[in-house]
Amino acid sequence: MLRRLCHLLVFLTLCLGGAVGYAAAEDRDVARRVAFGGVCVKCDLAGRKLVGCAFMASNFSEANLTGADLRGAEFHAASFVNADLSRSDLRGASIMASNFAGARFADAQLEGLDAKAVNFSNGHLARAHLRASSLTAVDFRRADLAGADLGEATLVAVDFQGADARGASFNDSEFRGVTLRGGHFEHASFRSAELDHAVLGGASLAGADLTEADLTRADLRGADLSTVRGLTQDQLDDACSDGATRLPREMAIAATREDMVIMGTPRVEEGRNVAPPC
Repeated sequence: MLRRLCHLLVFLTLCLGGAVGYAAAEDRDVARRVAFGGVCVKCDLAGRKLVGCAFMASNFSEANLTGADLRGAEFHAASFVNADLSRSDLRGASIMASNFAGARFADAQLEGLDAKAVNFSNGHLARAHLRASSLTAVDFRRADLAGADLGEATLVAVDFQGADARGASFNDSEFRGVTLRGGHFEHASFRSAELDHAVLGGASLAGADLTEADLTRADLRGADLSTVRGLTQDQLDDACSDGATRLPREMAIAATREDMVIMGTPRVEEGRNVAPPC
């Protein structure tokens, strides 16, 4: 108990002092960073001003940081398992190789977040603001992202398997090597998103908006697109689909080049409605 209190006092002294230094230094375009490494399990830091703090190899599992000001904070090899960061402000924060499994980010401000190799599985990010974020190798499996805003985000090798992203916005976002398999994306918006090579098979997409989305080589095999909005035949022709893909009325799955060869169709490369190889 005494050790935990000492760690907390050292942390607050460094970080609160660092926050003042950070704010003062902003006028000179030089930000002072204070790094903290240690254990502060179940700490109560609700509403604290922790601007610019760096959490290095720290353990803040189950900590209470609701409403905390963490703008520009850095997290490296940190553990915030089941921590509560609801309504916190992490705009411009950087998270690398850290574990936030089961953490709460409901209504949190995460615009411009830079996250690499981060575990948000089973996290609670309903209505979280992740606009213009850069997310690489991030785990959102079984996370609650209902109503979250990921517009204009860059997502690389992100896993949304089993996630609940109903009503979420992915407008103008870029997907690279992302899987949505088994996730709930009912009424989510993918307007003008680049879904190249994204895996949508097995995802629930009822009422989702795909207006002007780029589906080049997106894997739609087994996907139910029967009630999506904004889907055109041209978009479908650029994607990978199969007989298990359910489509809106008056749309058809493009024949693959392999199918056309089997059927003896001449001039395969010039055929219309030819799906790309998957």
